[in-house]
Amino acid sequence: MVTRDARRGVALVVVLWLLVLLGAAATEIALRARSESQLVATLRARSVGRYAAESGILLGAARVEALLDSLRGPAERAAALRDETHRSPIPEIALGDARCGVAVIDLNARLDLNRTDATTLRNLFSEFVPESRAADLVTSLKQEPVRRVEELARIPYAGDSLALAVAPYVTVWSDGLVNVNSASEPVLAALPGIGAAAATWVRRREGGEILTAANGLRPGAAGGPLLTVMPTRLMLVSRGWQPGHPLTHEIDAVYVVLGQSLVLESWEERDR
Repeated sequence: MVTRDARRGVALVVVLWLLVLLGAAATEIALRARSESQLVATLRARSVGRYAAESGILLGAARVEALLDSLRGPAERAAALRDETHRSPIPEIALGDARCGVAVIDLNARLDLNRTDATTLRNLFSEFVPESRAADLVTSLKQEPVRRVEELARIPYAGDSLALAVAPYVTVWSDGLVNVNSASEPVLAALPGIGAAAATWVRRREGGEILTAANGLRPGAAGGPLLTVMPTRLMLVSRGWQPGHPLTHEIDAVYVVLGQSLVLESWEERDR
């Protein structure tokens, strides 16, 4: 015969097991709720960041077009665009509960890895590595064009250190023209027929001078890349984010400069 104490003991064990099961279920539900909550927050931050980055591109393009439209003289427009592409990114812009920052890059201030002639590229690389290695690198590059600047590190004779060193001076989105009003001294020094004169050109620019075709500039001098005094390709880099969340969304938009207008040529997005 089962005694009352025995029945109570069994009931107590059952209750304890039920409590354990209920606790485990509650813990699982809480973990899933937290995971879903984090997923929703991440998705929202991604959407907010993308919206902010897109808005930054539109704001940056509108600003550049306003500059092109308001300044009629070639020298004024060249000076304004040089200042725009050389200044720091636009200060953080508030867009409701989102934020964005925009930078304008003059792609004609850089050498295009796929369009620039072998001599000019060899001159640029020779500023960082021995000439023989630079020549081998250019030969490999011409045989295997790259789609991104980052891919240069995988080209034979390049490597991470050289790719990092030349990154500020090269691109894959230009049309091959070089803007003498914005190109850095290493880029100018690589142009055939200029070399040491690059330092003089940079000093003249720092003094406020704007080079134009009217003051002796010869496009395509000495067989190098064709020269320009204004950018024909601009890249707008916009980064958007939600304050308090580590996720950011970045957009690279390349525009062709046609008169007073910008025409979109390429658009790339990524989360960071």
